[in-house]
Amino acid sequence: MSSRERFGRDYIEAELQRIADHLQTDVEAYLIGGGAMSLHEPSLKDTTKDIDLVVVDEAALSRLMGVLNDLGYEEVTDLGDEYDRLGARHCVRNDAGCQFDVFYRQIADKLFFSDGMQARSEPFLSEEYFSVGLVSFEDIFLFKAVAERTDDIGDMATLVQTNLDFDVIESELERQVELLGGEFFVTVVSESLERLDENEGIQTPLDDAVQEYYLRYMEGYELRMQLEEDTPKSVSALATELSVSDEEIERRFEYLEQYGFAERTSEGIRDTGRNDAFTRS
Repeated sequence: MSSRERFGRDYIEAELQRIADHLQTDVEAYLIGGGAMSLHEPSLKDTTKDIDLVVVDEAALSRLMGVLNDLGYEEVTDLGDEYDRLGARHCVRNDAGCQFDVFYRQIADKLFFSDGMQARSEPFLSEEYFSVGLVSFEDIFLFKAVAERTDDIGDMATLVQTNLDFDVIESELERQVELLGGEFFVTVVSESLERLDENEGIQTPLDDAVQEYYLRYMEGYELRMQLEEDTPKSVSALATELSVSDEEIERRFEYLEQYGFAERTSEGIRDTGRNDAFTRS
């Protein structure tokens, strides 16, 4: 993938305009990732290999893919492991090597494209049938924090220099917990923030909040590892296994119960087998 062509602002704008010129029904899309970083003012990237678009309407997705097909973009099958992990709904590429990665609602099987993300996006292109927004730097930072790709830590460092509003990111963390039905994704954010500190020497105001999520999740996870779906266990037995108090088991159980991961029966506590909607690479 390292030998692939890279494309700058002028080329990306021209391709988006070509899509707009060919559409005959409404499509609303949002640019994320390197493409958005290139097109924002100030621009944070000179070029990008891929144009990452997210749409939130199934019919709009079909219309967009139809136009890209008409413009000579073909489905890519030789993506490699890194791109396979991204979980794009469609990956298409033209003869020049420009690739569109198109997502529907959830990006890379990780974060959902929330109403707040839509509202924070900056208008970029507004044609009769095609509108494109640029996702905010705050939301790009969060996407980069869960993508688990080598280059993303450097992009996170660049984004920090734009005076990010970390209160916005923290609020979006809370929203993603609701949408995903759990806090597993925050463990990946925590690891990315650790690498940001180790590799770039950057700590953020987000660190403390993410650490709280991380510790709460890991305590619940430790309890869950002792649970079984078929055989409930008593609170006292679980307390003995983990060398903690009955009260601590109850606290951790309440955490798991709120997301539907554990339930109480007449015989004790059991695992439900449920997982949230976040998929790790």
